[in-house]
Amino acid sequence: MKTKILLLTGILALAAIPANAELTVDDVSSREYLMNHGHSGVTADIVELAKSSVNGSKADLPVDHKYDNKPLIYKWVDKAFIYLDPALDNGKFMREDIKYTPTVDDL
Repeated sequence: MKTKILLLTGILALAAIPANAELTVDDVSSREYLMNHGHSGVTADIVELAKSSVNGSKADLPVDHKYDNKPLIYKWVDKAFIYLDPALDNGKFMREDIKYTPTVDDL
């Protein structure tokens, strides 16, 4: 009988201890957390852009640093290829000023 009461008391004591995970919204929506939990880099970029648009700040994405420490000729050639092939990544994902109605400027 004593062992049952002691075991029950021990189980209740362990159940009463809080988990203390302390995950905040900033932790759960951070780039590292999303990447470590199986999300892609593009998903992390979308979350960062959404957070920055809500907060009214500028997002600092890894795509923005594509041309850091690259020679000038590399930048020109890469931008020429991007101009020739619109399917290439130009680093402006979700930041293009897309207008959904046709205008004279489209011609």
